Amino acid sequence: MKSIMFLSLALLLSGCASDAKKYEYQVQSKDLFDQDRDGVINARDKCAETPIRAKTNNDGCPKEQKITTSRNVVIEFGYDKSTLTDDAKAKVVSFANSVVDVPGITILLIGDTSLEGSLEYNRKLALKRVETVKAALLAQGVKNIEITEQTFVDSKDIPKVLAGRKTRVIALVDGESSVELEKQFDLYNAGF
Repeated sequence: MKSIMFLSLALLLSGCASDAKKYEYQVQSKDLFDQDRDGVINARDKCAETPIRAKTNNDGCPKEQKITTSRNVVIEFGYDKSTLTDDAKAKVVSFANSVVDVPGITILLIGDTSLEGSLEYNRKLALKRVETVKAALLAQGVKNIEITEQTFVDSKDIPKVLAGRKTRVIALVDGESSVELEKQFDLYNAGF
């Protein structure tokens, strides 16, 4: 029995290699570090300066979301007037500067008047006011933007906060957009 056990042990040990072949050291060819901590290693990261907490795609670039907004500007006129006051001119210039280089927007000019006077007279006065504002916008370089004209009679687009009849032109700007980065959920900054 001892001889069988000894023979088995000798046979078992002879099957094991005495000189184990060691693996050769391989130089790391890829940069596996994640410098900007966005979850994408530097070797694949095409956007090395990703902001903190920004969601990223597989290339390490932040995901963006487009936000479209609307706003309104009210340009006041004098009673029974269709000419711009100095304050109204400054407001039109400021408005024109804010939209002149913004692609893809539309402007709706809504002429308005006070309640006094006949409907036809007020409609004509409202159109004159719209034309005055449109001419001022064009003079300020607002050329490649779609400008639509309406009067208080035709319009259903007057915002509720501006309801009521007044001596004014309402400029509604639609389609202004901005790009914002999508954010990841962060337990430590969630605000619980």
